[in-house]
Amino acid sequence: MDEQPVPRILTRQEHPLSARSIDPDALKILYRLHYQGFQAYLVGGCVRDLLLGKIPKDFDVATNAHPQQIRELFRNSRLIGRRFRLAHVFFKNNKFIEVSTFRRRSEFEAEGETDPSRSDNTFGTPAEDAFRRDITINGIFYNIADFSLIDYVGGLEDLRRKMIRCIGNPEEKFTSDPVRMIRVIRHAARTGFTIEEQTYRSLTRHVDKLRLCSPSRVREEFMRELREGPVQESMKMMLASGMLFALFSPFSRPLAETGPKEYFIRIITAIDDLRSTGKVPSEEFCLALFLLPSLGFYCPWGGCPPGRQGQALFQQQVREWVTETMRPLHFARQVREAIIHLLSAQRIFKEFLPQRKLPWRFTRQPYFSQALHLFEVEARARGEEPAALSWTSGPGGPIGQRRKKKRRRKKKRPPPSARKAQENLTPNLLETPRP
Repeated sequence: MDEQPVPRILTRQEHPLSARSIDPDALKILYRLHYQGFQAYLVGGCVRDLLLGKIPKDFDVATNAHPQQIRELFRNSRLIGRRFRLAHVFFKNNKFIEVSTFRRRSEFEAEGETDPSRSDNTFGTPAEDAFRRDITINGIFYNIADFSLIDYVGGLEDLRRKMIRCIGNPEEKFTSDPVRMIRVIRHAARTGFTIEEQTYRSLTRHVDKLRLCSPSRVREEFMRELREGPVQESMKMMLASGMLFALFSPFSRPLAETGPKEYFIRIITAIDDLRSTGKVPSEEFCLALFLLPSLGFYCPWGGCPPGRQGQALFQQQVREWVTETMRPLHFARQVREAIIHLLSAQRIFKEFLPQRKLPWRFTRQPYFSQALHLFEVEARARGEEPAALSWTSGPGGPIGQRRKKKRRRKKKRPPPSARKAQENLTPNLLETPRP
């Protein structure tokens, strides 16, 4: 950046953000950096959330101190990263706050350089650090020196307008790092803001580039969408923009029409319902719920014969479909196997529904309660009342009753005194009789 832009600065009297709302440990870091002569800014989503009246999940700090200087200032810190070194400052209960040096570009924009181990040319100014970020509302800085807000990218105005806008040229941003498109969707869903028109047009043009990114990065960002939510709004935007089909191409056939899309949204909303009750759904459950609306399209259970043979054939179909669908994002084998068990179990519920007598061994499986929850979610999505379909999984219910085991009667042993008397009466046949 040749010319340093002039930021918009709001003094303490011009904005509502108070230091009292900042995490005390983050304040300790900010003040120590400041008193040692370094610039110390609160950055990223925490500033955005505080300005929106929300409680941030975590606090991030940016400074002009280099990583080794940060390490020397905080003995309770550890440096991480290969090219872009940053520090995690640790506190009680495994809590840490991330402290990074101002950078001039994103880590993933520099992958093509010949010497990725060199980091002496990656540090930058606060302005360069702001322009390397994804969207404008995440580019606002809070300066602990005078409690002011510093805005190089127009984030304050976009907060007022409730707008999600890419920093800089969205064509260049999404081409250099397509994963940014997932973050745009996530922030729009979480805030309820509107995506700026140029940003959205560019996003829809480049969604296919997500297939070129590192599977681990895309998987991590997608799971944040699925587990942290709000899932309903995120999935609506992914469907409308075509991003869902770029990530999971097999979804394009079963979700081609409006009806199946609405059915998919009704089912996936169950993750938001769980989270609203304070429960944190597992990764396996979220993914199984995500795949559940397409299960009947790719694995119709009615075509398999009844009984164990049919269940084995059905499970094999589910295994092939799940493996093919999840292959692009390289999900762990353990996760795939858990999903296969959860989805395969849906056929057992449907097959035994008229009799309402489930196999005892099936009810004792560790995944049974989650599989039952999936079945109930799908029933509600179809407009059925699952109360009459649910089976109690507690120890007092019908499926909690164990089979009676035949107990073997143990032979009563005589008391020690009787055993000793018996031994005295029994001749020792190994002894040689005396003449």
